[in-house]
Amino acid sequence: VSQMADILPARRARGPNEPGGIKFGHFCDMVQSDRKYPNDPVRSSLEIVAAGTMLFDQIWLGSYMSGGVGFTQYATAAYTDNILDDYTQYGVDYIKKHHGGIGKAKATQEVVNDIAT
Repeated sequence: VSQMADILPARRARGPNEPGGIKFGHFCDMVQSDRKYPNDPVRSSLEIVAAGTMLFDQIWLGSYMSGGVGFTQYATAAYTDNILDDYTQYGVDYIKKHHGGIGKAKATQEVVNDIAT
């Protein structure tokens, strides 16, 4: 047991080290995709998202809290296949083309608005 989770609200907590209490920063460090894919920020981010979805959505919220995972969660994943992958890659390509690359964009609200829209 890693004992890294925070305590949850009393109405939800069943023990001192619940999966729902793991902070996202700790979880990103546990996955270690930045170390494994240092030159591929898209894959690194998607690995963390996939692991987080598995733990927090499927196991914690879906099974543990509500008593079971419905068919719609599994069907949604099949129907939306590579939408997040494609959108994330498009975002990185856009930043490289219009702002010089990741970490090189000017820190202004206009740049944030441009990237976000």
